[in-house]
Amino acid sequence: MIPVPGKIISKFGLLRTGDYNSFTFRKGIDIKVKKGEPVKSVFKGKILFAHWLKGYGNLMVIDHGGNYYTLYAHVEEIFKQKGEIVKTGEIIATAGDTGSIKGSCLHFEIRHHGKAVNPMKWLKKGA
Repeated sequence: MIPVPGKIISKFGLLRTGDYNSFTFRKGIDIKVKKGEPVKSVFKGKILFAHWLKGYGNLMVIDHGGNYYTLYAHVEEIFKQKGEIVKTGEIIATAGDTGSIKGSCLHFEIRHHGKAVNPMKWLKKGA
């Protein structure tokens, strides 16, 4: 399940930047959304972090067990707090543009043992 409906505007992985053939590594995807759109947890878990973080704006991190974590950045309103349990598909926040230079979007990451993994592989499987 995708955390919020919208168009994927930035993909996971290496991205060529500028005219200098330099590359950056995108740790997640960016989904263009309408401000205020409900953001849902892609899988059950426990809120590990729900606060502002430089570069991510309002950020929520969910611990899903087995050293898997999801990150939801640039959200506007946060509905869950650290320590709360969430269900798959539960609304955890609203989409926004906090800390974003792309306007209203959701930055979404999946990490395993702290390493970013391609969220598209997980979203296609339906978690």
